[in-house]
Amino acid sequence: MIIVKLSYGKESLFCDKFSVSGHADAYSDSLGYDIVCASVSAIVLTTALGLRDVLKINGQFDSDIGILKVDLNKKSTKESEIIIQTMLEGLREISRQYPGRIKLIESRG
Repeated sequence: MIIVKLSYGKESLFCDKFSVSGHADAYSDSLGYDIVCASVSAIVLTTALGLRDVLKINGQFDSDIGILKVDLNKKSTKESEIIIQTMLEGLREISRQYPGRIKLIESRG
């Protein structure tokens, strides 16, 4: 299962950091790859690139096989929140199409 954790600051309405880890175990012989993992990877990596390269947020962006961690170092903005909420909508849609493959965990403070 893919686990997506989002942390919101105590005083902020905006997401300060998020992480994505795990695998969906939805490998398709006909496709030759795991469509859920590929979809999630594309969405979350594009989100991280948007935050880092488009919005120029100087945070921490760590990626390895099966893991992505983004920490905005409390520099989240309205614009970063729009990008992150768009990511969440994409992940929720994948979760609706492939139930039991993605778990979203949101926490405050």
